[in-house]
Parts: sequence; C-alpha cells; structure tokens
Amino acid sequence: MSSFVEKRGRLDATDPDVAGTSWSKRFYHQINVYATSKLVSLLAARELAHRLPDGMSVYNANPGMAKGTAMNSNTGGLMRLTAPLFRPFAITPDEGVQTPVWLASASPAPRPSGGFFSKSQPDTPSRLALNDALARTVYTKTAALLGVEPLTR
Repeated sequence: MSSFVEKRGRLDATDPDVAGTSWSKRFYHQINVYATSKLVSLLAARELAHRLPDGMSVYNANPGMAKGTAMNSNTGGLMRLTAPLFRPFAITPDEGVQTPVWLASASPAPRPSGGFFSKSQPDTPSRLALNDALARTVYTKTAALLGVEPLTR
C-alpha cells in the first residue's frame, strides 16, 4: 500500500535509510516519516518488479484517504488539527479497497509491474520514486536488513 503523500518523503539518494533510524537525529515529523515509508515501499517494489520471474507482478496501490483509518483518526500535532478539514473528502473503506482488489484479481495483470496505481489505473509517483539506481539500493539494503538473499535475474 502506498499513498500520494510519498511525494513528501525524505530520502538521501546516496545512502537511503531504509530502517528509519536516522529520524532519531532529525526533527521527527509524523507526516514526513509516513511519507518516507511510502517512498521506500515504491522504490523497493520498483526494483523487485525487475527481479521477479516472468508471470509475477508487484504493485503499490494508493487506496485514497479512507474514513476511519488510523491516519486520519489517530494522528497527532498539526495533522490532528487539519484532519477535520479533509474528512469531507474521505472515501468509504469499500471505495478504498477497490484498487488493491482490482490489482490482485485483474486478468491480464495490470502494467506496469512495480508501478503505482490510484483509482484502478497507473498513476505517476514522485520523480525520486522513479529513480532506478535508488530503487536498486533500497531493494538491496532492505533485503540485507531483513536477512534475505536479494533476487537476481
């Protein structure tokens, strides 16, 4: 799962912190941490898609801002103050699952594998999320952090 908020992600392209440990040395801002996690997810999926065997796909789906989710009901700081302003634009949970369910069940598999999808169609993520070299680094670092062998193709 991803989010359009990934565009606010902060990641050092020369040494991406896939574990999030660098936030202890920076000003912790809830939305930036969330956005960075979504950016890392997009990058890892982008590279994984290149390494998967033929016939397998991976995606990142943007479900939209759904009513009753933790992101808009349990937030803190500035987000807690602004959440009520966005509530009228929130969608129902049934609407929010449409894109992930479509990605999981569509035949043939939607393209591109490794892509970012909103409203059951390809969407354009941030320029940083499209950086192939950064995607390789994020994928490799994530695999090492998880203690798994990276797929090779």
